[in-house]
Amino acid sequence: MSQIRYASVCSGVEAASLAWEPLGWKPVFLSEIDPFPCEVLRQRFPDVPNVGDMTKIDGEKYAGSIDLIVGGTPCQGFSVAGKQRGLDDERSGLAMAYVRLLETMRPRWFVWENVPGALSTNGGMDFKRFIEAIDAVGYHVAWRVLDAQYVRVDGFPG
Repeated sequence: MSQIRYASVCSGVEAASLAWEPLGWKPVFLSEIDPFPCEVLRQRFPDVPNVGDMTKIDGEKYAGSIDLIVGGTPCQGFSVAGKQRGLDDERSGLAMAYVRLLETMRPRWFVWENVPGALSTNGGMDFKRFIEAIDAVGYHVAWRVLDAQYVRVDGFPG
């Protein structure tokens, strides 16, 4: 298989790129708006453009050139630590903007990361709506809840 080319949205300080670098995967672009993570990205990944606001990305511009989209849209509306407004929270509602990028960019794969509360807000109807939207644009989904304290990567102390 040729080298995996991916796009990252809601990039934060870009954990995915650090994890995938040893595999030789290459980021085509990052998408972050918060000033502190933007500065971290600028220093860590000086040759990778940060395209900014994910809602303003012209996905069709990247159609056919991206193998995978990765992103953990904001979790505040899903988290049990918040008000659990789910997709009605404008931050967590960015999950639907993620679906729009899937539809317009048409990557082969995607990875969407979030908190376990994403499965249960509004009685599970938010997750159902999200999954149905992904299905409507032609993708199939498998999901798992992973507890990071039990995830270890060979070569890294844990």
